[in-house]
Formats: sequence, C-alpha cells, structure tokens
Amino acid sequence: MGETMSFNRKHTFFLSIIFIAFSCLSQEGERTAESLAPTHADAAIIIAKKSGLFDRYVADDASLTDCVTFLNKAGIYFGLMEVVNGKEFTVKDCARVMGQVELVFSGEAVFSYGKVILPKDIDSWEDFCTMNGVEYVDGYRALLDALRYSGRFRQ
Repeated sequence: MGETMSFNRKHTFFLSIIFIAFSCLSQEGERTAESLAPTHADAAIIIAKKSGLFDRYVADDASLTDCVTFLNKAGIYFGLMEVVNGKEFTVKDCARVMGQVELVFSGEAVFSYGKVILPKDIDSWEDFCTMNGVEYVDGYRALLDALRYSGRFRQ
C-alpha cells in the first residue's frame, strides 16, 4: 500500500459496497436461509476483494484467510474469533471498519498493536464517521440489501 491512491473515498466506498456486495455474494459460500445478518467473514471478503479499494493488492481468488490477513496488516481489524465463529457484522462494526479505512487512505492513521485506533478526543467510531462524512449506515444498509437481493438474507 505504498503508492498513493486518490479518489473520493467516502463516495467510492459507499457505492462500491453496493456493486461489490452483489458480485461477492454470488461467488462466495452458501448462507442458510435462516441467516439474519452479514458476518465478519462476509464483510472482510467484500472489503478486501470486491470494494474496489484494495483489489489491486488482493487477488479475486484470494481466500478468506488472505483477505483477513491483508486487512489486518493494513490496520483494518478483523478478529480471528469473530471471523471464524461467524459473528454478526453490526452497524457499529461497519462504522469502525469504514472509519479505519478512511484514516488509512487519508494518511492520518495512528496504529496501536497493528490496529488503526480511534483518534483522540473522539468518543466512538460512529462519531468519527459522522464528523468526517463517512456514510457507515448507508454502507451497512447496502450490505444488507445485497444479502436480501441474493436471497441469502430474510428479515
């Protein structure tokens, strides 16, 4: 990730979530009809391989492990237990991930133990996203819409 990437990150990330979620979900493993939410594994694959943000660094045929490893090396944290155990990827998780992506691309990321940390004087990732125009709720809704559209999510 040494080369500079220039684009409107906020809009690109939101729009690419919509586009890539559809293609990713049609290619990845089956989800049961009873599934009610995206998992951390779903989010890691979509963000690493299909969002258009990291596709020059992560191959389209990269495994879940490859995606999680890449994101974690970049400071965008996906916990092993959350990914392996199929933990639900919540709106709060989406705010954290989108906030970490924003900080990495802006060059303003501060790392602690390999993770991008929340800037000082900000109480939550949700607050960070709101103050910086990162549309994390829309990004999460797009992920849910993609799951519904694919038939692998029901409410």
